[in-house]
Amino acid sequence: MSRNADNLHLDRTGRSRPAAAVLAAVIATLVMAQVATAQPPANSGSVSRHTDAFGVSYFDANDGWLALGGPPPEEGCFGLGFDDPAEFMEVQTGAGPIVVVVHQADLPVFVYDIAAGDPCGIVHGGGTPVPLYEGSIRTVWTDNDLEASLTRTNSIGGSSTGWVIDADGNRCRFTAHVRLMVTRQGEFRVLSEGITITC
Repeated sequence: MSRNADNLHLDRTGRSRPAAAVLAAVIATLVMAQVATAQPPANSGSVSRHTDAFGVSYFDANDGWLALGGPPPEEGCFGLGFDDPAEFMEVQTGAGPIVVVVHQADLPVFVYDIAAGDPCGIVHGGGTPVPLYEGSIRTVWTDNDLEASLTRTNSIGGSSTGWVIDADGNRCRFTAHVRLMVTRQGEFRVLSEGITITC
């Protein structure tokens, strides 16, 4: 599963997305790409299941929040620490593309204010980014064309729910979603993305 990283810079309005969100999306994509290296089902309609490492990210333009599901940036920004196993189900469709559904029951999450700086940039500069919230989430992620065959519109996305704690120890409800699309022409679009935290 590959994506042109340059295309990740555009949000649904065509404006540039913050570098932190771009890096988080690239990290999540690299983790998802591990699945593409597995042997795909040989026959149409066949189903395979396995566990693998997993990570996800969400960006909220209104609040300026970036949520990283997986290891903290001190590890994740270097491609390390993605060792929380998720359940993957892959289905070989009759048309050729592989559909994948991922369930992750207990994934650490860290929420950052991007106005304070790009978490990966802070890490690469030798610092430690401080999250606004941290906790644990349940995630469902789907991709209707895992290997980006471009024979159909590729819908990708997921949602997460869980609980996070702020710096004062308050327990807050976390929900997030992202809906992405890759057209047959290879154009990448963010259709919808957001984070809601209710304390």
